[in-house]
Amino acid sequence: MTEDELLNLVNTEFESAMGQPGGDISQERALALDMYNSKAMGNEVDGQSSVVTSDVADVVDGIMPSLLRIFTTAENLVSFDPADHTDVEKAEQSSDYVSYVFFKQNPAFLILWQWFFDALLQKCGITKAWWDESEIVSTETYSGLTDVELAELLADEELEPIERDERTIEVPGAPFPITVYDIKFRRVSKSGRARVINVPPDEYRISADARSLDPSEARMVGQEREATRSELLEMGFDKDLVDILPAYNDQITSTEQAARQDKSDEFSDSTNDRSQDKILIREAYVKVDYDGDGRSELRQVFTAGNHVLSNEEADRQPFHVICPYPIAHKHFGNSVADKVMDIQEVNTTLLRQVLTNLYHTNNPGNAVWEHGMSENTLDDLLTTHVGRTVRFQRPVSESWQPMAVPFTANASFPMLEYFDKVKRDRTGISSDGEGLSPEALKNIQSSVLIQAFDISRMKIEAVARVFAETGIKSLFLHLHELLLKHQKKDQIVKLRNQFVAVNPNSWRSRFDMTVKIGLGLGTREQNLLHLDQIWQKQQELAASGQMNLTVTPQNMFMTASEIVKNANLKQPEMFFQNPGNQPAPPPSSEQAEIQRQALAIQERQQQLDAQDQQIKQSKVQLEAQSDALSHQRDLAKLQESSAARQDKFLIENEKLRNDLTQITAEFRSERFLNQLKEAKTQAEVQQLVANATKTRAETAKIVVETEAQGIENQAVKSGLDQVVAQQAEDIG
Repeated sequence: MTEDELLNLVNTEFESAMGQPGGDISQERALALDMYNSKAMGNEVDGQSSVVTSDVADVVDGIMPSLLRIFTTAENLVSFDPADHTDVEKAEQSSDYVSYVFFKQNPAFLILWQWFFDALLQKCGITKAWWDESEIVSTETYSGLTDVELAELLADEELEPIERDERTIEVPGAPFPITVYDIKFRRVSKSGRARVINVPPDEYRISADARSLDPSEARMVGQEREATRSELLEMGFDKDLVDILPAYNDQITSTEQAARQDKSDEFSDSTNDRSQDKILIREAYVKVDYDGDGRSELRQVFTAGNHVLSNEEADRQPFHVICPYPIAHKHFGNSVADKVMDIQEVNTTLLRQVLTNLYHTNNPGNAVWEHGMSENTLDDLLTTHVGRTVRFQRPVSESWQPMAVPFTANASFPMLEYFDKVKRDRTGISSDGEGLSPEALKNIQSSVLIQAFDISRMKIEAVARVFAETGIKSLFLHLHELLLKHQKKDQIVKLRNQFVAVNPNSWRSRFDMTVKIGLGLGTREQNLLHLDQIWQKQQELAASGQMNLTVTPQNMFMTASEIVKNANLKQPEMFFQNPGNQPAPPPSSEQAEIQRQALAIQERQQQLDAQDQQIKQSKVQLEAQSDALSHQRDLAKLQESSAARQDKFLIENEKLRNDLTQITAEFRSERFLNQLKEAKTQAEVQQLVANATKTRAETAKIVVETEAQGIENQAVKSGLDQVVAQQAEDIG
């Protein structure tokens, strides 16, 4: 493959890559950035509220402190797993030194902050790690050097003399003047170090067919950015080639760039210094069969304009990506902003309607009769000064009245609360606890608060775990690989409060690593309770003669160390001395006697506790028996009362039956027929028939009540028998 073919391939990959300007991903990221900054939505109406809520910013800014605390409070963010028992010490040193390189030799806090911010807002956060051997040029000036001192400086390969003067001076006690030198050097150093920087999302490109969050699995991944001619020379590119590269026109070329550089003074005019001309370069890591052997190899290709600046085979690509909500089989997942942007749009609309309604309610319009107006009336009405005067030609009651607008915005408040709840359910971020007084918090059960906080914390910790297992892990493995490959000299660094010489050449290649994320405040409090319980149990075992058997001094030191670390203090040795594997010394005779007495007291206390428990159980049994007897008395009274009620019912039932028999006999008797014949009017006949019908209904009701009462008596009797049987069983 020729370089021209390679150049065309790289350009084609970049032009069709995900993240390119004008693509859907770029436009969604631009919209998210605008919403984070509460920019106008474009649907504003003159004369109405144009406020924009800050839901996206509230959620992103609410998650950031928790993530930073999680990833910056651990003693070592990562821990390399040893290959075998002989590799434990080197694995620990690897963990310590890689963490030292990241946190001490790089601006780790700012890197993590920008990394997480981009991921929460722009779908993916990207960092780039590489071994930097850029030349560092500085000047050094010396005066009054002797021949020996000058020879020592000239032996330094990094120094190049650029100015030199000789002069003679008189030295007291010397027989003759000596020659000294005033000299100016240029130092060009290439020390080399592992560097980590953030990559702006709008500069990141990855092949369109990428199906994993890990960029190393993509066919092409790269960065398109601006660099000055001076920076290109520092990167080691040929000066003649850099000189012919066309300068880049620094203009906004995409909506994403416009959203990021949204201030007018963020654009600088080109300078007259050619070394500061900006060149648009593309850095691609592409899998391609360049040598024609039929197998693709990974190549690092730098291009600018129509030129290939460099083309080398690469061991790996340098980018590391995190995403808060990855989607299976996709490189770009969802950001936190993606979950909140629609809510911000709804809340903005609702809040605008509330404020617009309030504006019109507080400042209603005017209804006027044109024939009652003078030439000054409209000007007077449009004047809003306190105590204004309005002139009319006719009476005010005939010429003017306010156009009152009812306040209906209170109907929108429940909807605002609803969408705040939706936002909380989606992200775990809520401001419900803000502004609550201590008295209000007293009325909330602690279990309810803990459950609510746990749910919110779990959502954030889930995002942190995704970050840890993806970009964080791959970044630290890459740093380990860079140190193992490039650092050839011993470095004296302070690890675990001691100065040690570290030479990665003695390390092994590592692929297994555990990321230890720090704990949130609520989790630390819970862990402290567990650690206190463990510490108390260890003390009890030590006091009971189990020292060096069940518990050792090393066990107690580890517990004390965890208590210190849980308090976010990173050096337990400042508070406790590590005993190592040394056993505790045997107790003296006095200590043995004290332990014997303590054991005796403990045994006696256990006996008293057992006796107290037996007394409590006996008391409970006596109370149960007393309750059973009381129940029996109540049941006897209930049975007696039920029997009396049943007897009374039988007597009344018998009386009703007799009355019914007598009424029936009278109804059927000839006397009733005679009365019917002697009735003088139709009304009397109807009255007699009605009386008879009523009598029949009362008779039927009495029969039904009689049967119901019998059923009730039977049920009461059955229930009493069951209660008595249960009480007898409990007493037994």
